[in-house]
Amino acid sequence: MEARLGAIVLKRRDWVIPSVVTVLAGLGYAVADGVVATPEQDVPDAAEKAEFVPPRPSDRVSLGYRKKDVDADFEEVRVSTVEPFADLPAIDRQIVASVAVEQDAMPASAAGFAPADDFPQTSSKENASALLKRVAEAGNKAASEMGAAERPFETTPLATRLLDAEKPAWQSRFYADNPLVGGIFHGDGRQTDAASLIGAAKAARYVLLGETHDNPDHHRLQADIVDDLAADASVTMSLVFEMIPQNLGEAVAGFGTGRANSVDLDGLGQRLEWAERGWPDYSMYRPLFETAKREGIAVRPGNLDAEAVRAIVRDGLESLSRAERERLSLDRPADPAILDAMAETVRQAHCGLMPDVAIAPMVGAQRARDGALAAAMLEAAETTDKAVLIAGSGHVRNDRAVPSILNETDPQSGSISVQMLEVAENEEQPSDYGLRSEAPAPFDFTIFTPRGDLTDHCAELRERMAEQNPTD
Repeated sequence: MEARLGAIVLKRRDWVIPSVVTVLAGLGYAVADGVVATPEQDVPDAAEKAEFVPPRPSDRVSLGYRKKDVDADFEEVRVSTVEPFADLPAIDRQIVASVAVEQDAMPASAAGFAPADDFPQTSSKENASALLKRVAEAGNKAASEMGAAERPFETTPLATRLLDAEKPAWQSRFYADNPLVGGIFHGDGRQTDAASLIGAAKAARYVLLGETHDNPDHHRLQADIVDDLAADASVTMSLVFEMIPQNLGEAVAGFGTGRANSVDLDGLGQRLEWAERGWPDYSMYRPLFETAKREGIAVRPGNLDAEAVRAIVRDGLESLSRAERERLSLDRPADPAILDAMAETVRQAHCGLMPDVAIAPMVGAQRARDGALAAAMLEAAETTDKAVLIAGSGHVRNDRAVPSILNETDPQSGSISVQMLEVAENEEQPSDYGLRSEAPAPFDFTIFTPRGDLTDHCAELRERMAEQNPTD
């Protein structure tokens, strides 16, 4: 093997490393029984040497490793030093001082190549073979302690069509190192990929993209999925927004028509009263509107007007006309179990601070908003081939939200729901988020992303309530 400083050649099954021995923690390879030293020159006794004399390149020690069912790319790995270990005492300060030869000195978190500066200084009179073998054993021990056994799943970066990179640069800052980030899973916890998600979306008439409203990566993912769907010029499409109420529909009426080129995207947020109505920064949603303008996609309002929601909370669903209740799919008997589940969701969403008497009216308003979004999707599908919903994840649940109404009203067309989900600290398995084979999550696909915000909104709400209702 040619002596080449620092070269790493995977397929040739040979590594050549410099004299500072690198710890192979995390690779999971077992040390081969035979260790062969091949000095080709007479080495003077250490006591006779005042300084270390650079050796010939052929003077080195080679240590073989064998694969341990970890990486198919490596049938066998051999590690060689460029410099020899023939006179270990003389070069002790150059090599041994930089290597943790004691197993208990190995950091448990070590993975891959550990920096030499992290190792404590030590001294040894052992020969080269013994030193290399002990370093390798220490690396294997660290790998075992850190759980070098294969994970039950492998993280798969999003396809290049999503976020335009195999390893996307997330804008959200928190927990980006969680192994789930970038992974795509079915509701039962089985891992899948972007190609499968896009394929299912292309086959469905209704595509529902659920988000956490203030996470910028969720909107980037939505925009990229819509871009993919729009690539098929033979399919016409509509975008339905939870963020746009019926009374502001005229602001987006030009999309998908001959007037699309005249739509002013810079002023659209103001015309939609985006900030005044409390939505996160319009700039996060702008890529969706840009795609709609560029691709000739119609944009439709999906939500009820604020006044209509307030009336439902104040006076109940009975305040709606018969025709409106029918349009919102509220003329059908409600499953008591679903109502109970929705009540608990509302209670948790308001941090347990909402009076019980207010829970039922809020559930009624949520049902009405789901009905309005479903009605907008059905109406969009009457004039275009495909309708895509942009909404909070709670609205795209298959079990009780918009998809359940669509599947009941138009069961032959097919729908898929996609949940963009922020990861949490120390929760690194799909089952931690309710994706289990025995009780699947109510979403067809889940895409994991970093968390955009660590604000304790419940603490903020308690503080505001305390200010409004002082006890003293």
